[in-house]
Amino acid sequence: MNDADFLTKPFEDLDGEGRRKIAQHFQSNAYPKGFKWNWKDVHHNRVALVNYVLRKLPMDCAYLEIGCGGNDLFDALPISDKTGVDPVKGGTVRLTSDDFFDTNSKKFDFIWIDGLHEYTQVHRDLINALACLKPGGWIALHDLMPTNWKQEHMPRMHLGWTGDVWKVAMEIAATQGLDFRLVLIDHGVGLLQVDPGAEPLADMESELLNERFGWLYENIDRLPLAEWDEAVAWIDSRAPS
Repeated sequence: MNDADFLTKPFEDLDGEGRRKIAQHFQSNAYPKGFKWNWKDVHHNRVALVNYVLRKLPMDCAYLEIGCGGNDLFDALPISDKTGVDPVKGGTVRLTSDDFFDTNSKKFDFIWIDGLHEYTQVHRDLINALACLKPGGWIALHDLMPTNWKQEHMPRMHLGWTGDVWKVAMEIAATQGLDFRLVLIDHGVGLLQVDPGAEPLADMESELLNERFGWLYENIDRLPLAEWDEAVAWIDSRAPS
């Protein structure tokens, strides 16, 4: 392998030597602390959460998924009106999320965001999702909770990569009128509804763009973390009576 190849190739295309090199290259970004959550010990996952919310919606609800991959979630939802957007595989639409939203005119009851795990991209995806969400609808975002600096690192250097999507969670939490919980399951699933008169999504790029895992670790109390039972009770409280 050329000495620079490991910095230009996609992480998933690197062999063992390349992955060792990229870990060594970015070792100066290491952060010594981490969160203790072990997602394998939490038996609820994104499929359970999304299906729980869908039970609160009409049977003919419209569902949008951004980032489908192997369709693990998309195929597990027992509804008929499903749109899945992925430029590579899975879903029903072979486009990037930006290209899809540029021409989309449909409104959705539930939108799942799990595309490119980069802060600025997910910020755009969320703004676009908010614009096509029906009143009373829900938006969920995956991979908001890295447990260590390697999972969070930009660029990617870990198989279980979450990227820096957590920065969008900070923006949601700072936005008046977005009722938000970060559910402690499955690498962190954010779930929100929009209250009447909600403000536009906060833009914290100037504060967060260059921050890394250590900033998240030191500021975790800014986020409305919820265990499964707490999240379910909150969802029930938001459902129409």
